[in-house]
Amino acid sequence: MKKRIRLIYILSLFAALSAIGVQGYWLYNQLQYEMHRYKEELVGKVKEVEEEEFNLRKQETLDTKATYVLNRNAEHSASSGSEMYSNTFAGLKFNLKDTTQTEQINLNFNPSMPEDSLLAAADRLVVNHFIPFSRERLDSLLKVRLPECVINYTSFSPKQQDGAFLPSSFIVEYMYSPLEAKGILMTVSFPFHPLLVRMAAQLGVSLFLVLLLISCLWFQISTILKQKKIGKMREDFVHTMIHELRRPIQALKMCVSFLNDPVMRADESTCREVALDAMFELDNLSAYLGKLKDMVCVDGGGTQLVLSSLDLPKLVEKVLRLIQIPPEKQVSFSTAYTPEVSLITADPVHIANVLCNLIENAIKYSGSDVHIRIVIMRVEKGIELSVEDNGFGISPAEHRKVFEKFYRSPGFSGKDIPGLGLGLSYVRQIVEAHHGKVSLQSKIGYGTKVIVTLPR
Repeated sequence: MKKRIRLIYILSLFAALSAIGVQGYWLYNQLQYEMHRYKEELVGKVKEVEEEEFNLRKQETLDTKATYVLNRNAEHSASSGSEMYSNTFAGLKFNLKDTTQTEQINLNFNPSMPEDSLLAAADRLVVNHFIPFSRERLDSLLKVRLPECVINYTSFSPKQQDGAFLPSSFIVEYMYSPLEAKGILMTVSFPFHPLLVRMAAQLGVSLFLVLLLISCLWFQISTILKQKKIGKMREDFVHTMIHELRRPIQALKMCVSFLNDPVMRADESTCREVALDAMFELDNLSAYLGKLKDMVCVDGGGTQLVLSSLDLPKLVEKVLRLIQIPPEKQVSFSTAYTPEVSLITADPVHIANVLCNLIENAIKYSGSDVHIRIVIMRVEKGIELSVEDNGFGISPAEHRKVFEKFYRSPGFSGKDIPGLGLGLSYVRQIVEAHHGKVSLQSKIGYGTKVIVTLPR
């Protein structure tokens, strides 16, 4: 069984981790996809701003009424005007010359250049010649269109790839004068908040599924642990019952054997003692069976409280008169009742059983000389009944455990003290059924005090 439970733990944990891993991998891919879409949208907006910035400079250039003429000849006469600019781009020679007489600019290009590329590049070259590019103007336009992004500018260089796990920035190059190889790189840093908003539904469903999986796993493990604990309690209970019932059964067998011998029956005094011993052991058996019956009835809800007006001090005196004291122990009692204690509404039978259990425990878990003090006093929330002894005491770590079913302190295992570990569990359930509470004060070597508070 232990190997099977361990195997279930391992398989359940493996299945849960695998499912969480797959869910995490799916979420990561979704995040990458949404990030790619978001980047494309931002790049599109940046390109729109670039075009807007160029159109503004182009409009200013047109206001100057400057014109230019494209000359596809590879060679150009120097007589057309004074040379203003000369450069080489992609293996193509071009000259920028200002013809002051006609207020025109002549541009010479390699005739093999495509028409559309030539027109676009020349357009940007001329615009940048008359109205130079201004980073401040571009930055002001970007801040209006992309207020949520932080943009840094660097000189043009080969594009660098961002190798981060989840990059929060991207690079956009803006060639404001391609023929002159003039441009800038814009590093656009964007926040994750818009991505989280876009993925809110997916994140919510994923989080719900993960929490549901973890809850199911926890419920499964806790159920297995509870069943394991119940199995251990059942096993301990069987062993305890065998141990507890063996002694009275053996004693009864001896008594029956004695009574079966005609010679030994002739001794009336001895016969009387044997009969008393047999009655004592039968009482022990009846007490064990009675506790088991009470616990089963309380657990199954079969015991209904029969409430009536109860004089608690009188009930205590009655229980003390009927309590059985082992012959090997000297037991003394002291009681104290405050004058203002009045009647309470409770079940007399179960309250009497509670008192019997507390007094029997006080006698059982004490030495040969036992003193038990019982106090009843009125408190703010009702009536407080305390049973205090001078016994062995209970360690602080076990103060809560002693109220669990079948729990017996390991410290008493070598003392051969009879019991099933049901007494205090029964006390707690009966007191709570009366809407009261039970607590315990104890210290090793100084005795134990059990306090029962019942409503009036």
